[in-house]
Amino acid sequence: MKDLYYIMMFNHLGNAKYCKKLIKNKHVMVNGKTCLDSHYQVQFDDDITVDYQKIKAQPFTYIMLNKPKGYICARYDQKYPCVNDLIDQKDCYCLGRLDKDTTGLLIMSDDPTLSKRLLLPQNHVSKKYFVTTQYPMNHQYIEAFKKGIIIDQNTLCLPSQLEIIDDYHGYVTLQEGKYHQIKKMFLSCQNEVVDLKRISFGQIQLDQQLKIGTYRYLTENEIKLLIKNRE
Repeated sequence: MKDLYYIMMFNHLGNAKYCKKLIKNKHVMVNGKTCLDSHYQVQFDDDITVDYQKIKAQPFTYIMLNKPKGYICARYDQKYPCVNDLIDQKDCYCLGRLDKDTTGLLIMSDDPTLSKRLLLPQNHVSKKYFVTTQYPMNHQYIEAFKKGIIIDQNTLCLPSQLEIIDDYHGYVTLQEGKYHQIKKMFLSCQNEVVDLKRISFGQIQLDQQLKIGTYRYLTENEIKLLIKNRE
């Protein structure tokens, strides 16, 4: 949630001083009533008008991209194509990066408050992946993942969840995102990941109708879920 004057600034109505003056002089209405509190905490579904012209209560952009293989999570790179090449909003950044060869759900936004709050392990925002391995998995993996696997010789991962579908396929749910973590966790089990796809981030699920390499804007409900995870 943001202060009313801050939302007005993001709608390009002027600087902080000017926006506060508009509020003080009764130019601003929230949900049909004049609002004189410049620090009013704007809700996602508030109806805000300035001189009877509606403005956006949520000024930021939130995108769901079904990431293809071969793209890196960056705005520009001299060697590899970037995910920002696949969207129109070039000022968006990736919320939780995916490896070059990992596919699936990637959330991108220009909201500067999201990254730190959603990606810190202590905030417990889970990420779920569909994994394919080179060798058969066994049920001893489940307990090892639950206890926390050591990678890079001395780095202990947080406990995670492994659901085995069949010998070569399963779901892994993490609450952190170390570099190549899932691949390294399976290497610690003397196995190898041959395909990895993220299917959820927090409560947001990958849209199964979204083709590889295409994107859409998050729905109002999805944005609410994202902001709820942040708060």
